[in-house]
Amino acid sequence: MRFQYWMGVLTVTIAIISTGCGGGAQSAQDAPQAAIEKVLATEQTAWNAGDSATYADEYTDDADFINIRGQIFQGKAAVQAQHAKIFAGPFKDSTISIVVRRFTLLSDHAALVDTDQTVTNFKGLPPGIVDTATGTLVTHFKYLEHLSGRCIVRLATLRAHAHGAILFG
Repeated sequence: MRFQYWMGVLTVTIAIISTGCGGGAQSAQDAPQAAIEKVLATEQTAWNAGDSATYADEYTDDADFINIRGQIFQGKAAVQAQHAKIFAGPFKDSTISIVVRRFTLLSDHAALVDTDQTVTNFKGLPPGIVDTATGTLVTHFKYLEHLSGRCIVRLATLRAHAHGAILFG
């Protein structure tokens, strides 16, 4: 049972990702939240279109992406290449739904963002990963967003959950 739990709950880290953010006449929390939600919407649209170039566009050349199997992909080009591979393989024609579960502005310079990400219509899953429910993979990203001038620096944690796993407890 303990082995199944740990196999079902894999924690990995996506290191630093940068993207621009906009200004405007919004409240102190609304502007960063809107910028972050825009990035997530772009990633969701790109995933659903199987567009690895747009999906990877928010990553920097020095970013590290660690997937749910613990593999490390360094730099924007590697993130794009890996997503091109999975969009042509097990995640071809899959869809993802990214929902912000909680947004907490920690200071003028940092926000904590929790998202639930649900992937459906996949052809298969990587070795060692099992679906959360039949045909559904639920992952949880926790982003620590550093808001610095016109940039958002993201540090994210990804957890994949298997059948019977305690999701957030």
